[in-house]
Amino acid sequence: MSDATVTLGIGAAAQAAASLVNTQQQIRAGERARAEQHEYERKQATARFDRELQLEAVRHQRQFELRHLESDLRRQESLTALGTQTLYSTYPVPEGPGHLRAGLQLLADDLSELPPLLLFPPLAGAIEPQWAGLRSAVLAALRRTLGSGGLVETYDHLNLFPWPHAGLYWNDLYGVPTFVAQITLFRDTLELGIGGCHLGPAATRAEPLRSVLLHRRRSAGSWNERAVAELNARTPAGHELALPTGPDSLNRLELEVAARAVAAVITAAVDVYWLAGAVRYRQRFDDAVALLGPASLADWPADLGVPLDRVADPAYHLLTVARREAGRGRGAEALAALERSLAVLAHPDYAVAGPPFPPPPECAEHVRATDARYTEALRATLVAVTGVAGPLPAGPAAAQEVLDEQ
Repeated sequence: MSDATVTLGIGAAAQAAASLVNTQQQIRAGERARAEQHEYERKQATARFDRELQLEAVRHQRQFELRHLESDLRRQESLTALGTQTLYSTYPVPEGPGHLRAGLQLLADDLSELPPLLLFPPLAGAIEPQWAGLRSAVLAALRRTLGSGGLVETYDHLNLFPWPHAGLYWNDLYGVPTFVAQITLFRDTLELGIGGCHLGPAATRAEPLRSVLLHRRRSAGSWNERAVAELNARTPAGHELALPTGPDSLNRLELEVAARAVAAVITAAVDVYWLAGAVRYRQRFDDAVALLGPASLADWPADLGVPLDRVADPAYHLLTVARREAGRGRGAEALAALERSLAVLAHPDYAVAGPPFPPPPECAEHVRATDARYTEALRATLVAVTGVAGPLPAGPAAAQEVLDEQ
């Protein structure tokens, strides 16, 4: 065998060995690639599984939160429905919040142009059979005393409610001068409480109910013809009362007397309101209380307890005070009120200052220059005061001369 043949055989063997080595390397590389691919896929699968777990946890949490929110929403809806039902079942105005205010705005866009509102809710307390019809009797008495002149707007389509009532105030009464008159009954006793809101320039938002009248039914034996005649002296025709002859007629009489008493006290409150803001205001209290008999007025202060510095027209108001004092037979007090009225007419500062008052000629000049409503009231006052006080002093006498000249 030649050297060339040996060399060729060695080269072929080397080439075969190299090919084998290369093949083995390729196999190992393929195995590594497959292993790496398998590891990559395993990691990807693990990552996908982890993501699925995370997404499932998120979905579970969100479903839990959604169920929780849905439960809260349903509970809130139930509470809202229950609250609305409770609100409407307990709200003072049966139609609900805002209904009363909307009705008032049909009367005037500017609610400040309306007279004060009088809320008259149902009777409270133990309502026994003898009080049946009292509320209607009070409303009728109020119409007789306050029905004309636009002094008050009465609203009685109400449920029983406590006062102050925040919902009623903010939804219906905010900014509206309002009286709340509540009657409470217990056996044979009637109690009237009056409160309200916005009843004066310096008034707080709401004024609580204050007891202003305690009225007790009388027995049949306490009535006689004279007492009934006194009640009928100022009673309108067709509304006269009769001496009770039995339980039914006694009950009718007692209801009417109670209604007149309540109406008189409410009228006094309305008068006090208007005295603070109206000029030449004719008070209705005297007409209302006269329906209770001539002795009833003596139980009330002649000035209704209103300080002169809170009265818009003190000179005119003092004439009313003088006539009330004269009606009680108190000549000195009547004369003092008359003299002070003439002084205030001359100088308004005398509403808060005392005597000495201006000289009679000066007062007489102001009487001559005043309006017809004051002179008409002054004429009636001079007649009433002269009847109980005798000869007039210089100031009122000078005013009388001026009126005689006119």
